[in-house]
Amino acid sequence: MESVDDMNFEAPHDMGTLDDDDDDDDDPDEDAGADGETDEEKTLYLKPPEEQQEIQLEISNLNSAVPSLSEDYTIVDRLGTGTFSSVYKAIDLAYHYKWDNTAWHACHPPISSAHYQSAPYPPGTKVFVAIKRIYVTSNPERIRNEISIMEDCRGCRHTSQLITAFRHQDQVVAIMPYTRNEDFREFYKDLSMAGVKAYFRCMFRALRDIHARGIIHRDVKPANFLYDPRTGIGALCDFGLASRMDGSTPAHGACLHTSATREHPHGKIRGRNDYDVDLLKKMQREARQKSSWPSDRVGYPDKDTRAPSKANRAGTRGFRAPEVLLKCSQQTGAIDIWSAGMILLFFLTEKFPLLQSSDDMEALMEIATIIGRQKMEKTAILHSRTFATNVPSISQEGISWREFVEKQNPNIFKPFTPDPRYYPYNNYDTHSPGGRNYPPPTPAPPTADSHRADVEAALSLLAEVMHPESTRRITPRGALYHPFLADPSEPEDDDLFPHPFGDGVCGKWHYVDEGTDEQCVIILDEGEQKGRRVMSGEGIAIGRWPCEFHRSEYYEE
Repeated sequence: MESVDDMNFEAPHDMGTLDDDDDDDDDPDEDAGADGETDEEKTLYLKPPEEQQEIQLEISNLNSAVPSLSEDYTIVDRLGTGTFSSVYKAIDLAYHYKWDNTAWHACHPPISSAHYQSAPYPPGTKVFVAIKRIYVTSNPERIRNEISIMEDCRGCRHTSQLITAFRHQDQVVAIMPYTRNEDFREFYKDLSMAGVKAYFRCMFRALRDIHARGIIHRDVKPANFLYDPRTGIGALCDFGLASRMDGSTPAHGACLHTSATREHPHGKIRGRNDYDVDLLKKMQREARQKSSWPSDRVGYPDKDTRAPSKANRAGTRGFRAPEVLLKCSQQTGAIDIWSAGMILLFFLTEKFPLLQSSDDMEALMEIATIIGRQKMEKTAILHSRTFATNVPSISQEGISWREFVEKQNPNIFKPFTPDPRYYPYNNYDTHSPGGRNYPPPTPAPPTADSHRADVEAALSLLAEVMHPESTRRITPRGALYHPFLADPSEPEDDDLFPHPFGDGVCGKWHYVDEGTDEQCVIILDEGEQKGRRVMSGEGIAIGRWPCEFHRSEYYEE
């Protein structure tokens, strides 16, 4: 069996980053300045003067608040701001001589679309990073949770990697690789079907990997998926709302489905003996009866004596899955799949945003307007809830997601000339940080038949990612093997899947120290077996290949 180091095959077509070191272009924006700055260092000066001044003040404030930051990083711009944090672009001054970057680089083979994460930057090149400043108003437990989850996501494909994090007094900063990207609104109408496929291959690989580690992102949306349409590479970021899957069963209001398991990542329907069938039928009858009442009889109790339903509803409006809106207490990674489906809906309808409700009730009504009362009732009962409405525009059967797309975008089946700026129809040479790879020839524009086939496959996938019942929603792995995203010319995703620590062919040589709770591996040292502590991101077996510590032992065995 060949070793991972020998797998020097051509990289998949949906990987790479733009080459900033090629100075053959006469465009002054792409050339280095007299002081050696690259265009990535000058992005601040493309912004309005007032904003430049504001950002420079923020940078000065951050350097003052965290004095050690300026010793290793030069902050050059602000990338974005949010409710809980701000993110800045910086140059890592010490990448080449001070840090051990092994853990966060991981070991993705050259044939993986995530190989760019593993390839070290060539000596002498400038390395850009993203510095996340978490506001002091953030809950300390929320900060701990985010950093802990990002540590566990080291080695996941197309996921923003945690390089390090540290605190100075009340200031907390996290350092991550800088990922070049463009605003979703600038490209989503112009991206070809090949580009859309690249977008979702990256997204579903990221979701497959984090879900396998028992993590739900909870806030999948275009702003949290850094995609560069020129290279076809994207990375899932911002784990501020992420949570771990809870396998416990609540005492009150338990759903009719199980929690996530390895065999059933989105749970499965419980047996009929596990819940009161007669009570559920009575609840449905009463709800349907209320749906027929006139407006003057509809309302809610002034003093509701029922026990409150508590569930995590973190996320962004317009992207919350039905089970989140229904306060399901046993949520799974299926909520991320629904959010990804909303993004696919933007591409297909060429409309963004689509659902803009002001609260959870309106959000449920928006979804019910499309899928109909019958499916909404069935979805609600899955979570021990009922759905009742006397709004006449909510039909019994609803329409399919295909019909919805065709109404919103009547030209969906008409092929268009691909934008030459965007992958895979651009002519840029792409490269990984560690070496140059030449891209395949630019493909021919889609024909009417090939475009229709792609749209049909996309609509088929849309129906599966937007299934209102979470237990029947397609998994990330299923999506990657769906005809829309599966590519027979590329390696199978199972062969490039980074297993959670302790899984994979060398899992028997991995363990967690019972005393310190640290991850360890058993290695051979001069013929003796010894335990070695590893950092998060190390010791990850990929596909059928062992981790970096056990290749020789595995081949010998």
